[in-house]
Amino acid sequence: MKPAKQKKEAMPLKVLLSILFLLLALIVSLFADRLAVHDPTEIDLLNKFAPQSAAYPMGTDDYGRCIFCRCIFAVRNSVAIAVGIELVSVVIGTLVGMFSSYRGGAADAVISVVSDALVSFPSMILVMLIVAFLGPKTRNIIIALLLVDWIWYARVARGLTLGLREQKYVQAASLSGASTATILARHIFPALAPQMIAQFTLCIGGVVLSLAGFSFLGIGVQRPTPELGVMISDACGLVRTNFGVLLWPCLLLVLIVLSFDILGGYIGDRLRKERE
Repeated sequence: MKPAKQKKEAMPLKVLLSILFLLLALIVSLFADRLAVHDPTEIDLLNKFAPQSAAYPMGTDDYGRCIFCRCIFAVRNSVAIAVGIELVSVVIGTLVGMFSSYRGGAADAVISVVSDALVSFPSMILVMLIVAFLGPKTRNIIIALLLVDWIWYARVARGLTLGLREQKYVQAASLSGASTATILARHIFPALAPQMIAQFTLCIGGVVLSLAGFSFLGIGVQRPTPELGVMISDACGLVRTNFGVLLWPCLLLVLIVLSFDILGGYIGDRLRKERE
């Protein structure tokens, strides 16, 4: 008798909704210039606190700027910066972690000591110290987050490589005379890539939230650039006057972070089940 085929688990509704929301955010970000009928930085004091209408779907803020248009560009800026930071971090961290762990020796010892030192220090404080030294600019907050984020990927890649290098197929490749680059590219990286992808997806939401937090404090993205943290900071004093100015950027921030967390958690769970 033929063995019964295992039924594939249906994707949970929350994961499906998260994917759809992130795809929608991606589409809106890519076509922000066409969707935004108003300049998100243009001040029109005669039109301040305009109610929701066809021209202003989310109304306007205290400077007469279209909240809908500002949200579109804020989502694009926040997600684009976060994805860019994580892409660079995952590439650098994965390469450093794989190479140092596989080769061992002094390089691995240095990476281990540096990673332990950075991880033991609160990342938020470290980023703030770097920005305080470089100055509160968008470029500097990106540099600060890059300097802190890559180490997490390096630690994950290093730990996975320590186990993978003991596998028989990796040792066989080494005995056959394959170079370190060949072994890492053909044997080590394909095995740890799924875990790094899950880590990457999970971390994007955290970076979006961190970026918004630093912008809220005034050391991240600077005005007049639309960004979720900047919009929330500007709207805090307007809660009693016009709650919608604060509601929309807060809602978008929560949905973006939650969607990335749900998707990253789902990918991680699927990977663990496949290994079992």
